[in-house]
Amino acid sequence: MKELLLRFAMYNMWANQRLLAVLNGLTEEQLDRDLGSSFPSLRATAYHMWNSEGIWLQRLQLLSPVLPPARDFSGSWQEFAQRYSRQNEQVKDLIATASDAKLAHTIEYIHPVKGVCKSSVVDTLLMIFNHTTYHRGQLVTMLRRLGVSKIPSTDFIEYTLIKK
Repeated sequence: MKELLLRFAMYNMWANQRLLAVLNGLTEEQLDRDLGSSFPSLRATAYHMWNSEGIWLQRLQLLSPVLPPARDFSGSWQEFAQRYSRQNEQVKDLIATASDAKLAHTIEYIHPVKGVCKSSVVDTLLMIFNHTTYHRGQLVTMLRRLGVSKIPSTDFIEYTLIKK
């Protein structure tokens, strides 16, 4: 299981870096334009991805309280990209250093709507990767709405072909 989780963590980092490379080339106006998705803009969607992964990572680290990383963030887009990339690394490192017992562990946390919840570490990690994949798809659609045509593939199979 650990090997599979590490593959997904590496894939997640690779796919995020491919999209961040495109987003890094946009203007502030393009990043903030309302493009009508789950979150209005590319920046809002990317910050949501950062917040969600950050909250789950803190839960996995058994931290309390958990705080969304973008909550008080006022830095540049480049600073966000660096912090988000570092956070992706932290998820990978958490898996790489986790024992089988840690991966089999169940965490308890407070969900803002559902109250006290319990989830396995494995399910939580898979949720992080699946959630990020979902929002990367939204970013691609939003980029196309902006007229961006050079968007790299972030499909898992593409990752497996490149990383062989």
